[in-house]
Amino acid sequence: MLRTAPLLLALALLAGCASVSVQRDPSAAGPTPAVATPASRLAEEGQHAEAARAYAAIAAESRGAARERALLDAAWQYRLAGQDAAARQAWSEVSRRRLEGSAALRHDLLGAHFHLQAGRAAEALGMLGQPRASVPAALAADWHGLRADALRRLGRGFDAAADLAWLAATQSGEARVRTVGEIVALLSAESDANLSARAAALPVGEPLYAYAGRSLSQRGLPLPRPYDRSGSTPSLDALPPAERDGYRPPERLAVLLPLSGPLATAGLSVRDGVLAAYYAEPRRRPSLRFYDTAAPGGLREALARATADGAQMLIGPLSREEVNTVFATPELSLPTVALNRGTHPPTPGSTSFALAPEDEGAAAADRLVDRGQRRVLVVTQNDETARRSLASFRVQLSARGGEVIGEVVVSPDNPDYVPALQAAVAAAGGLRPDALFLSLKAAEARLLASQVEPAGLAGVPRVASSLILSGANLRMDVELDGIEYPELPWLLGLRGGLPESDTLGNTLPGAQGGGARLFAFGHDAWRLAAYLDRLVSDPGAQVRGATGELSLDANGVVQRKPAWAVFSGGRPRPAPDGALLPDAGAP
Repeated sequence: MLRTAPLLLALALLAGCASVSVQRDPSAAGPTPAVATPASRLAEEGQHAEAARAYAAIAAESRGAARERALLDAAWQYRLAGQDAAARQAWSEVSRRRLEGSAALRHDLLGAHFHLQAGRAAEALGMLGQPRASVPAALAADWHGLRADALRRLGRGFDAAADLAWLAATQSGEARVRTVGEIVALLSAESDANLSARAAALPVGEPLYAYAGRSLSQRGLPLPRPYDRSGSTPSLDALPPAERDGYRPPERLAVLLPLSGPLATAGLSVRDGVLAAYYAEPRRRPSLRFYDTAAPGGLREALARATADGAQMLIGPLSREEVNTVFATPELSLPTVALNRGTHPPTPGSTSFALAPEDEGAAAADRLVDRGQRRVLVVTQNDETARRSLASFRVQLSARGGEVIGEVVVSPDNPDYVPALQAAVAAAGGLRPDALFLSLKAAEARLLASQVEPAGLAGVPRVASSLILSGANLRMDVELDGIEYPELPWLLGLRGGLPESDTLGNTLPGAQGGGARLFAFGHDAWRLAAYLDRLVSDPGAQVRGATGELSLDANGVVQRKPAWAVFSGGRPRPAPDGALLPDAGAP
């Protein structure tokens, strides 16, 4: 929570740095000169220890306000150099009453930082009581970060989240992802009654309201008032007016996909899904153009052409590296439905969409907890997809009040799972788990299914990730009967406005076999583009699609709630209580 580096970086940019030679600055008694000095160059080069010593020397040669400013600058530089004791000493010699404006605020910020280091949160908060509107933009992020830390330590989680919401509005990249994660964690600790009451008291335009509203919606609680559009992005506001249900596609839509080269098969399946959803829509549709990211010039050429053609929104690109490029390009202001998750979070007004193992792990945890099955034994294997879904499962299960009581990692080298299963149960106190979560491929899952009875786990409910379809075999999969796993609603006959998958596959090659999932993915990419404005402005909004119920999380990433299938006679069938969508096409 203590954002020392961003604080001190901002302060260093304001403070500058003195020359290492001991000489009197002729303008020391007046305003700081605008011209760059050897001191400022040292600060930019990161030579903070040398700069701090130079500031201390200037202070020794100065009097009055000039001395106070030099000491304050020395404190900043010592702290940037990691010399906390020297920083504290220099700060303690500064007369706060001789400072004014941003210098006085910087003195308070550093003092609050020292108080927090010493565990004195109340004193730190007392130094940060300035009106928010009076804090200069260059110091606002640091002010909010320190206030949030102090409020959290004082047990005022909702108030800490409010400051973090202001902080998140100034951030981008991984820093924003971390801050939003802290906001979500703080709000999740609030009771339903307190969250509702405090959210209702937030003024219009308060950044925290969107996060609090999302938390209320996830708990099934009503919103105190509709969301306001003060945080809307200009790129979305420029779209044609929305219809009553939030349908608001652009006038010109560009789709960036690999339509040639090694990824062409995947790209063509996604393209066919986009087109199927596009032509199924009877209302106003945008002009639609496809751009091949595998053509000469690659993604950058495709982006340049789409921009030159006047595109108002993008769907794509498909690879993780390309998505990183799009979201790391600050001059690209088009709202985007990216078709993968990269290391860069979506820019405001955009989103990233993926059929991610993480979504399935979280959905499995929710399904078990909703049934009251909170003590879960995990069985997994050494596989990247298995690890990703399991990591998400653990986080969500813990957040919902459940626990993983043990983990068994199986290997092809040892097909006898019984001793490991029994040892895991014994280590957990000998009590049978409420359920098993299987992050396994089909072959390993079939072996496990044949050994649950000798391991003493007969009758324990089993939920898997869709990894269980890897290596599926209709004749052998009768061993999997009774195991549930997350599935695309469209592949279970819950069509969402599409023809049945078998029928469509007979006419569209891109919807056949392994392409069926990518076809449904492309179908929902169009849905997301058509309703992006509503999803961005209303955190409680959802879109029903061929891949599941889609919403945006606090970072603008698409979260997918799948349907549920169960093996019966070796075939996947809709689980009795797992049908999320009616057999209709309404979004």
